Amino acid sequence: MKKLFLAAILMLGFTALVVAQNDIDAFRFSHSDYEGTARFMGAGGAFSAVGAEFSALNVNPAAIGVFKKSEVTFTPLVISIYNNNSLYNGTNSHTSNVKYSLTNVGGAFRIGLPEGSSWKSINLGFGYNRTYDYNNQFRIEGRSHNSSMMDEYLANVQGKNLSGISDNELLAFNTYMLDTITATRYFSPFAGKSLNQKLVAESSGANDEIAFSIGGNYNDELFIGATIGVPVINYTEKTKYYEEDEDITNYISSYYISENLRVRTTGVNLKLGVIYQPADFIRIGAAFHTPSYFGRVRNTYTRTMTSYYPNGENSGTFENNYTFNYTLTTPLRAIGSVAFLIKKRAFVSAEYEFTGYGMARMSSNDYSFDEENEAIQEKYGACHTVRVGGEVYITNNFLLRAGYNFKSSAYRNTVDNNNSMHTATAGLGFRAKGFLIDFAYVFKTKNENLWLYDSDFVDPASLRTNTHRIVATLGYKF
Repeated sequence: MKKLFLAAILMLGFTALVVAQNDIDAFRFSHSDYEGTARFMGAGGAFSAVGAEFSALNVNPAAIGVFKKSEVTFTPLVISIYNNNSLYNGTNSHTSNVKYSLTNVGGAFRIGLPEGSSWKSINLGFGYNRTYDYNNQFRIEGRSHNSSMMDEYLANVQGKNLSGISDNELLAFNTYMLDTITATRYFSPFAGKSLNQKLVAESSGANDEIAFSIGGNYNDELFIGATIGVPVINYTEKTKYYEEDEDITNYISSYYISENLRVRTTGVNLKLGVIYQPADFIRIGAAFHTPSYFGRVRNTYTRTMTSYYPNGENSGTFENNYTFNYTLTTPLRAIGSVAFLIKKRAFVSAEYEFTGYGMARMSSNDYSFDEENEAIQEKYGACHTVRVGGEVYITNNFLLRAGYNFKSSAYRNTVDNNNSMHTATAGLGFRAKGFLIDFAYVFKTKNENLWLYDSDFVDPASLRTNTHRIVATLGYKF
């Protein structure tokens, strides 16, 4: 049986209608989609071999060694517009929302060394960049093909007495969506029926990583750096699921499930990087990220369920509440890059990033997580990300930028779960007497299949997600 649930939309941050702390949590919090300054985003984030860009410290710490001056940056304006279109059994649904955020504050500080030394400087950096944005929402609605979430529940409870069924299945029993024929045989008034179904899901929050960086410049040829990263995850999701039976002779006409999940955690990781410049026109970069370790992931989860009679009265609202802490280790990352420099007036850069999502692990003193870790290995594999970008001075003060990213699907089964993502970017910059201001536009798009519940019982819906982002950064060099 394939337990896909809402797995195909995990890039958006939504879980299935199941209890939290599963492989989906590990997958969600392992994602990165580097944001930061408008310069960084406008050139597609392809700064691993270019350096001298604060947001690059979270990708290749050697970027700190390339700074020839000290610099502070602040990105107070990020406007994100999310558009989602779903298609489920012939019914189209559209949602859109707008969010404001702040994705970067930081500084790089150059400490010059005595003349005659092969080491030109020691540079320090401190601040934060956003590494993943969880804000989004979507809606799916349509008529099922003789299918209900209760089909899955019914299959799971057969042969068990009430003391052996799960907490969520017990909610269905208390609201009369499951009932007994005998002590271990059950039926559901919605099983196998064609129903009106609706899911509304909303998530908010981000993974913001604080960076402590140090690096050096050896003879303007070799740049090295290290970053201690402190990722801070703040994630909230709300889902509402509804099924309605239009057969008015049924003693239950509809039911409603509401879920709320809140996750808070802080972790730590180490990033090491190097940039080598064998000639004036080229730089080659490499970086390695250790797994991020989150020693205490704090989850608070609430699920409520209510069913309704044809006259509008309800059966009562029943609720499950959970608070659970666990440990999470995310995958390692490896990055290689190259940049071509054109007479200090322009650059073109490309980089490749490898992430092995199947390496993520969960653990706890109170629970083994053996099934969840096995599911991580079975579902998720290698993800390949390519970033290309460029920048050019069109006058002594104005710059133009452009970039493109491709991120492959992280699922082993890419036929059913191909959540690859494309990103196009453009930017404009201004420089004068140390002052800088940058603007960027970022467009992300992806198409994916998703399941409202277990895929053995329901047809998939398709979801197209387009994100438009406008970014502005202020800074000063000294």
